[in-house]
Amino acid sequence: MHTGFDQPFDAAIVGGNFAGLQAALYLLRARRRVVLFDDGQHRNRFAAHSHSFLGHDGMEPAAIKANALAQLRAYPTLTVVEARVTSVEQGFRLDWDGGRAEARRLILATGQRDILPDLPGLAACWGITANQCPYCHGYELADLPTGVLLGDHPHAGQYLRQIRRWAGPLTVFDNGAVLAPETLELIATLGVDHVSGPVELFEHDAGKLGAVWVAGRPIPLRAFYLASRSVPASSFAADLGCEMADGPTGPFVKTDRHQRTSVPGIYAAGDLASGMPAAVFATASGATAGLGCDMDLAGLLPP
Repeated sequence: MHTGFDQPFDAAIVGGNFAGLQAALYLLRARRRVVLFDDGQHRNRFAAHSHSFLGHDGMEPAAIKANALAQLRAYPTLTVVEARVTSVEQGFRLDWDGGRAEARRLILATGQRDILPDLPGLAACWGITANQCPYCHGYELADLPTGVLLGDHPHAGQYLRQIRRWAGPLTVFDNGAVLAPETLELIATLGVDHVSGPVELFEHDAGKLGAVWVAGRPIPLRAFYLASRSVPASSFAADLGCEMADGPTGPFVKTDRHQRTSVPGIYAAGDLASGMPAAVFATASGATAGLGCDMDLAGLLPP
């Protein structure tokens, strides 16, 4: 158990998934002292495989992370703390159950948390046969009987057009919501089925969808999509005063081209700082954050 460190680190990274690990790699290769915090509660822990990520397509996210972390541990200036940070103060002082550390710069890579509708069986299917992103999961689920949950959000029609490119026989569910007239018109134009009314159950076998029940009737399906809402998995960015932006599925931290937040010394990377979640984008932003943080420490980062 870590009880504290005598000297401040050059950088503290909160979040040990793809974005945080990539940021750490840039800083370690710049010979910076880095402390990396990881509580293991990553957004992609529900997914069996990672896709559309060059060199890692089809691999388990946990395997990608384990390989990356093994490589990072070869650098002597890395300290890994497998714990959840409980508080972060300006300065930057970080506390967790068992210790305290200080750092000259802070990179937040704590990700987002998906807010799923409270529908029986949905959570068990999430990341397996029920997903949000067709680019991540659509290839493996292509041409299967597919359902899509649409609400009254303004991008419902665009989302439906996207899903239809991968889906087999497609059924739209509204879960009792009143769909916009233009969405209803598009459903009719595309000639897809529309089942109205509250969804009662996602019938599945270990996450493999078999049917969705509405009004006591099962609709056989093998794949399902919904544009879930998301919120930052940690409140640290907001608590520290970082400016937020509104994305298509929820708020995220606003950053500049160096992944700097509105608060000096604080960087944000990964899904936390993007309205377009994906492993490859998260990793790229982590590289930008690590590079920007190092240049900042060296006094070389332009305004």
